[in-house]
Formats: sequence, structure tokens, C-alpha cells
Amino acid sequence: MTNYNLKHQAKSKYAYAYDKHTIHLRLEATKGLVKNVEVVYGDPFFWGPKPDNPDKWEWKIETSKTRLMTKEYSTEFNDHFFISVKPKYKRMKYAFIINDELLFGCREQVNIKDYPKEKKNLFNYFNFPYLNEEDVFNPPSWIEDQIWYSIFPERFSNGDSSINPKETLPWAETNMYSNSQRFGGDLQGIIDNLDYLEEIGFTGIYMTPIFMSDTAHKYDIINYKKVDPAFGSNKKLRELIDKAHKKGFKIMLDAVFNHCGFRHPFFQDVIKNGKDSDYYDCFYIIDDDKPVVNFDLSKDNRIKRESVKKFHKNPDLLNYRSFAFTPYMPKLNTTNPIMKEHLFDVARYWINDYNIDGWRLDVSNEVSHSFWRDFRKVVKNANKDAYIVGENWDNSMPWLQGEQYDAVMNYEFLYPIWNFFGINIDGEKYRPSKFKYTINKVLTDYPKNVLRSMYNLVDSHDTTRIMTICNESSDLVKLPYLFMFTLPGAPSVYYGGEIGLPGEHDPDNRRCMIWDEDKQDKTILAHIKQLISLRKNYPQLRSANLNWIQTNDKQNSIIYKKEDLFILINNSNHIIEINLPTTLQNKVVKDLYNNKKIDLKTTITLSNYEFKLLK
Repeated sequence: MTNYNLKHQAKSKYAYAYDKHTIHLRLEATKGLVKNVEVVYGDPFFWGPKPDNPDKWEWKIETSKTRLMTKEYSTEFNDHFFISVKPKYKRMKYAFIINDELLFGCREQVNIKDYPKEKKNLFNYFNFPYLNEEDVFNPPSWIEDQIWYSIFPERFSNGDSSINPKETLPWAETNMYSNSQRFGGDLQGIIDNLDYLEEIGFTGIYMTPIFMSDTAHKYDIINYKKVDPAFGSNKKLRELIDKAHKKGFKIMLDAVFNHCGFRHPFFQDVIKNGKDSDYYDCFYIIDDDKPVVNFDLSKDNRIKRESVKKFHKNPDLLNYRSFAFTPYMPKLNTTNPIMKEHLFDVARYWINDYNIDGWRLDVSNEVSHSFWRDFRKVVKNANKDAYIVGENWDNSMPWLQGEQYDAVMNYEFLYPIWNFFGINIDGEKYRPSKFKYTINKVLTDYPKNVLRSMYNLVDSHDTTRIMTICNESSDLVKLPYLFMFTLPGAPSVYYGGEIGLPGEHDPDNRRCMIWDEDKQDKTILAHIKQLISLRKNYPQLRSANLNWIQTNDKQNSIIYKKEDLFILINNSNHIIEINLPTTLQNKVVKDLYNNKKIDLKTTITLSNYEFKLLK
């Protein structure tokens, strides 16, 4: 019997409730071996008389127009099959029949030509016990329509120089950025530029941390309920949120709940009182018999940098757990009731009192699932439509089953985008076929309703900027943005990306925003505006389905389809002639990007890094 290497699991990414009536089933098999897959399913309790012998009863298979699965995607070594079914009674026993002969069930694979009775052996059937509506993945309905703008506040705009820290430098007057520099970016600067963001078409603003901290990046929070004075005040944040909401923006703040700043009062109390501190178990002290701090502090309890250099060579010397071995950010024990309620109170506070629309969760995969389950209840009780986004850099299905996050920052899409479109990269440069396989892997790793809620990105405050990845080519950088705007999920642009701001990895990626229009790349700005407009006007671009039409490794070109829209991309720096698929040959189509009609022949010529979006 052929080994198809079949993969399926009930109640997982392979079998999930899509909505209150619909179940999606997926099956994975060795590439090229499976010609057809039939799904046999029915209610486990629905039995009736046999047609040829009414005195005996049999299990009744549920009928439908089709039970054949579609080969939806292929990855490098596997084919992925898909079907959407609506079980009449919301319960379902099911199995797969492969190539009309092999029944693939939950316990074994059986040749039904040799053992036909096994076709109705429910003991070997997968089970979807009941489609409970409350178990359906249910992110806020507004998410997939959003276009996010990601802001690192200290470097976006200096709107109020009166609150500048003493060490503030003139705006952008440096060739060497560091996280210790201050340039005076603040909340007033964001308020002053809301019209700018609105005119481009953005509908959401995500800000990296804004709460009281010792650093420019604010990921070492001292007071979670106070806006850092260098950024403004709580009153100024309320003004920003109110004005942004009037313009239709959503506002998402950064929740740093994996760790806090060294000078957080809870941790300072632990340093002072040791095991007698009420907050001792709010952190992870490694050796109770040793001092919490074994390095030098200044008079105001700041860390003397010279005294902690030893931890770079030997992190085992540190006597408390921290983020990335840095003594500046002690890790929080989120199982401790005092710490847990402290953080939950923070989450409620900014939703209830300031009406924020969502939380981005920093280092979220290092915090327990149990904490995030309870966190979700707190947040959704405060505002059922609040958006919860985790910062997970890897496959995140364990967090995306409806009881923790609504989405993650979709770095899984970012990696293949960089490797296909990028030039200034460290790893393998993908050819079109490899790019297709890696994108298909992401599309099959998550349920379709999860894909539609993702926070998509091509760069961030933690990565090299996409302009630098694309070797500062204005023409090339348009392609990764184009591809992101045709993916399911909400696209985001990291501040300055819209005008071609370059930057190497952190801290160089946190350069000051360029406000001198003579130094801005207006062609990229026009491109982003057009992509936003097209995405808003053509919901096909937001679809969770992507149909690959052509991948040409020799030409470095791709053609793919979003429902009735065709996207053609020349990812090479020279002119190419592409053979059109028969569905486009000799047709009059609309070039949506340039808003004009095109009379196609059998081929089309694309210049270097040129693309077409055709309907």
C-alpha cells in the first residue's frame, strides 16, 4: 500500500470552526501522490434503516453537493487539501478516502476495496464533537479593514520642545544612532501629524511603549499608569486618543508584561527588603541566600553600567531572571497574584479611562498561556472589540485558538518577503518557486479566520528597515509593500517607511523621521497611498485565498490571483517578457494601479521591478 504520509488532526489547524455553521477541514499528503480526496462525514447519532433491509439500521452519511477536497496549496514536499462543510446538526464524524481506495481515519488507514465494511466503522473516524459558537475564533470585526502605522514615539516628531529632556539633540543631526540619544519625539508630535496620516489613508496607530521609563525606547517601564514626561502627560495622551478617534483612527498601545524596568517600585522594594518584601515573589530571584543585586548602584538607584559588564561574559552571575540577560529589565512572575492583578489593572485602566482600542504584547511568547487566557478575559470584559496582538516571531498557533490573542505580528510572512524581494539579506535569496512554497506554508499553518486578523509587516522597530533590505532601491521596495497589501490580515507601515527612510538593525532602524519634503521619496509615498486606496476599494485583496498562476525561476517573476484580480511582478532588475495565462490572453483588462484599460496579447513586457494589478 502506498505511503501517502497523510497528516490530519481534529480540533486543530487541520479541523476548526470557521463560523457558527461551518467547519474547515485540511489534509496534508506527500506531494504528487494523491489524485483525489473524498470526505465522508455525518452526525454520529444519526442512524436509520438500511434501504435493502429495514429491520437493520446503519449510520447515515450526510449528503452534500460535493465532498471532494480541493488541492489548495503545495509546499516543497507536500500537497495541502481543503474543504468547507456545514454539518446539519453541528456534530460530525468524518474520514478521508484517498484515491477511491484508502480510508484515512483517526486510528488507522484501511484499504476499503479489500475491507468495504470499514467505510462505516465510526470507531476509526475523526470526531468534531460539537460546533460550539463560543469556541469560534472571533477577533474584532474591524481588524481586517485596518491599515496600521507603527510609531516609535521618540523619533517620530518633536511637537513640544518645552518638555525636551536636558540632553535632547537637534532633530536627526547624527550619523550614528543609539538608544541612549534623545531627540524630543513626543505625543504632541503625533497629534500635529494626524492630518498627514489621515491623508495617506492610515486607519490605526500603534505606538511602542509610552509609559515612564529610563530609556528612549521605554521597554523598561517604571510606572505603567503614567505617560513618560518626555512624551507628555496622561492628559496629552487623552487628547491624542480623542482627536485620533474623531478622525477614525484606532489606537493600540504596547503592553510590556514580560519584564519591567529596574527602577519599578516593586523591584526596588525587593532590593531594599529582600525576602521580607511583599513583592519578592513578583520576580524570579534565583538564589534566596544571595543578595538580589550584586553590582553597583548610583544614589538614585540607577545601575552603574561599568559594574554590569561582567554579565555579558557570564549571565549566570545575575541573581534574578531578566529579559535577554539584561539586568535593566527584571522578568515578572505573572503567576503571582499581586503582580497579576497589577498588570490586569493596567490593562483595564487604559481601556476604561482612555478608550484605547488594543494592546500589543511585548515578548508575549515568554509569558505563560495561563496568564494570557486570563488577560484576554480582563481585556474583553473592558471592551469586547479590543484587539490583542502578540509579539511572536515563530509559528503561533498555540496562542491563536480563540482564548488568548486575536493575532500576532506576522513575522512568518516577513521572512519569505525579505528573502524573495530583498537584496541586503544574510540568508538564502529565494527564487519564485521557493517563495511560493514558504508563503503557502504560512497560509496552511493558520486557519483562514486567523489569517484575516493578523498584523502584517515588512519591517519593525526590531528589524532592519525594508528600504535597507531592498538596498535603498525605490523601485524594488515597492514590491514587498505591494505583496503585503495583497495578503489576508491588516498591513502596517513602520514610520518613515512611506517616504523611504532606511536603517540597519536596532538602533539604526530608529532614526528620526524625515520631515523635510525635499529629502522624502515621494514615489514611495504615492505608492503607499495607492495601495491603501486599492485595498479599501477591492475587498478581494483582503481575501484569505491566494491562487498561484505562474512562478518563473528563470525570469524571477510571479503571477498570482486574488479572486478576479491578477498580480504580475517582475522581481528582476531587467526587462522581461512574460507569457500570460490563457485566462488573460487577448483580453481587455483594467490596470487598477494606473487606472486604465489594457488590451492584452499573449505576452506582456515588464520593465525592471515593474508590476501589474489587473482586473
